[in-house]
Amino acid sequence: MSQLPAEVRACIAEWLAQGEIDLFIGYEASSLPFQATPAFIRQPEEVDRLIWDATCENNLVSFLKRYRGQKVGIMLKGCDARSLVSLMREGQWIRERLRIVAAACPGVLDVRRMVELAHTEIENLPGQLLPQGWQHGETLTPLADIRHVTCALCLQHTPTDYDLLVGDPPPEEHPDSFAAVREIEALSSDERWQFFTQELSKCNLCYTCRNTCPMCYCNVCFVDQDAPRWFTATTAPPDIHFYQVMRTFHLAGRCAGCYACTRVCPQGVNLWLLLDKLRADVWELYQDDAGTNPDAKPPLTTYREEDDNSFVL
Repeated sequence: MSQLPAEVRACIAEWLAQGEIDLFIGYEASSLPFQATPAFIRQPEEVDRLIWDATCENNLVSFLKRYRGQKVGIMLKGCDARSLVSLMREGQWIRERLRIVAAACPGVLDVRRMVELAHTEIENLPGQLLPQGWQHGETLTPLADIRHVTCALCLQHTPTDYDLLVGDPPPEEHPDSFAAVREIEALSSDERWQFFTQELSKCNLCYTCRNTCPMCYCNVCFVDQDAPRWFTATTAPPDIHFYQVMRTFHLAGRCAGCYACTRVCPQGVNLWLLLDKLRADVWELYQDDAGTNPDAKPPLTTYREEDDNSFVL
């Protein structure tokens, strides 16, 4: 794992020493190979713990809800920055209370894919991460072959608004983000039902997707509410379907496509397919892409006479 450049660490230490920030949220090495863990730095002398490389998977924006009212420094990948923009346009954070260290990100590792290739358990993964890829034994696996599938859909590898930049920005790839959505839309209704029933059968209702989502910041989530109780929170298919559909609708016009929920899902549910369907619909109806303009009003809280009303008439 690669330590942050000395000049970046020095600047973060100065922010802390001068009181410009109360806390810096970044990444540090964990007890597992090829997986970084969030680091919460409050003292200048702690900055040497900070790292950056393709093991830094977490979207750290999800932790900001714990530090409302504080001045926070944070390290962001491009996809993470999009979710921060969505929070800012909902009035949850203002730029003046943040110091942003941008990471030029070519993609993050899919450790499950690495486990499959190495035929071992995660704690026994061999080798080391090099700029060219994963060196294990005599084999060098390119990063493109072991980065997470959602990284191929990435719309923004490097944040555009930042105070410090780490690394050289890779070229933006401009993928066809909604190609998979259109493929599923082309199926019959029975085929779509079968597809999503099979996909959601993997869900065990652990709520990891909710807990990691930066846009899930309600004080009381609908799944935790008991007066009234909205569903029974079992792993029976009706409860699984209800939860996933409701969570998806709650993110309509708000999901910025960071795909953190998909990356952290322990069951490997492709949640991004549901979310991208609504992102595609919001773009078609309102020409709005959450995560691009912090000054834009969220489309579902904005009335415009020219909005398409055909779906309600």
